[in-house]
Order: sequence, then structure tokens, then C-alpha cells
Amino acid sequence: MRTAVPAKTKGRRSHAESRHASMTLILDCAEAEFAEKGYNGATLTSVAELAGVDTSLMRYYFGDKERLFEAVFMRRAPASNELRRKAMAHYRESAGDNMTLEGIVDAFTRPVFELGANDHGWRNYLAIVAYVSTSSGPMRTLMTQAFDYVSYEMIADIKRIIPDAREEEIYWAYYFMSGSYTFSLGQTERIGVLSKGKISALDFAEIARRLPVFVGAGLRAMFEVGSKLKKRPFRSMPKDALRNELEDWQREYSQVTSSTITKPGRKR
Repeated sequence: MRTAVPAKTKGRRSHAESRHASMTLILDCAEAEFAEKGYNGATLTSVAELAGVDTSLMRYYFGDKERLFEAVFMRRAPASNELRRKAMAHYRESAGDNMTLEGIVDAFTRPVFELGANDHGWRNYLAIVAYVSTSSGPMRTLMTQAFDYVSYEMIADIKRIIPDAREEEIYWAYYFMSGSYTFSLGQTERIGVLSKGKISALDFAEIARRLPVFVGAGLRAMFEVGSKLKKRPFRSMPKDALRNELEDWQREYSQVTSSTITKPGRKR
């Protein structure tokens, strides 16, 4: 279960300080709820219960759940962006004409992994970023508002390193890089299950160490052969493909699940 990280209090507060503390507490608890349950699973009531406040206070500060989620999402974005921009600027200055794909990927991703390494609040936030990055509909605009300007800096750096690459390949490069990066932020622990505990998706230090190597090598290979790739046959499956098979599976599944449901008054 993800935990909220409430703000510490000390002594008497002014009205402005009390308001800030209350809003911070609500945002911390909402962050924990959204990280664990997703947007649809979390409710204003569950957030209020975790924060120990009345839902009317939450509505007074944030309105509805959509606005609360937006406030949670936008709160930490400026800090993470600033750290990444500083790291990227430092790398450009120190590397000069010897910039590498591995180096710029490291500068783009490492600061965020370091933020989440030992901080539950940041871990909660990064899980939400991973959730939003794979969402469609209006939620996509949050990624644009929060991160596009840093993403364009990263894209510009890739262009500097591979100046002869076609623009389409540059954007494909960012697409695959950001996919690996944001999936790693999700901390799903799927790899922990597959590896039987040998490695963990929570180990941000090891992810930060390996991700630039993996992504850099992949992008370099893609740029080298991208224009030479032969188009392979690609057939879009018919709209009703495997419909009969799916219906057979659903019928079989329904029979299995119905047989395991205990009927009223019947002992198991």
C-alpha cells in the first residue's frame, strides 16, 4: 500500500500557513490514493478519509476529483523539470562536441530516479506520471502542459548528436526512449515476479545505471539502419478476427466461474 507523506507541523500558524498545510496534506494523500488505485479507483471520500478531513474542505480547495488530480499532477512537475534541465545543460557544457546518446539519456532520466529513490511522495508521483503517460483522452493534455518543453530539449539534443538523422527517426527515437523511461517510473514489480525477486522495479539506482546503456545502444542501431530497413508485410487483422474463438473462451470461462460461486445456503 502506498503511503502519504503529510507535512510536518510546529507551533501556532497563521491563516495562510494553516491553509497551505491543509492543502499540502490533501495533495499528499490524494497522491498516495491515485498512485495506488488510479484515477478511477480513487475517490474524494477515500482521499478525505486518508487525510482525516471533511470532503467539503477538499471541494472548497480543489473542486471536483478532476481538478484535484490535475493539482496533484502539476505540483511536482516544475521541480523535476528544473533538475532535468540543469542536468542536461551541465552535460552539454561538460561534454561539448563529445555528447553521446547514453549521456543525454542519463541527464534526462537520472534526476527523476534520484528523486524517487528514497522518498515515498516522489515514488507516488512518478507512478501517477507513468499512469497518465499511457492514458488517452483529455488526460493526455496533462503530459503536454507539464513536460513538453523539457521533451523538446531532449529531442533537440538527439538532433545535435545525430545531425544527419531524418526527423521522423528522431521522433521515433524519443518515442521508444520515453516508453522505456515512463514504464520504469510505474514500479509495477512485474519484473520482480518474473525474476523471483532477483531484481526489483523499485531499484531506481540500478534502473538509472542500465537504462541509458540500453536506450543509447538501441537508438544508435536504429539510426544506423533506420533508413535501410525493409518494409515487411503488415496485415491489419479483420475487425471480427478471432471472434468465434473469443466467444468460445468467454463461454468456457463463464461456466468455470459460475461453478465456483457459492450459492446462498450452500456449504463449501
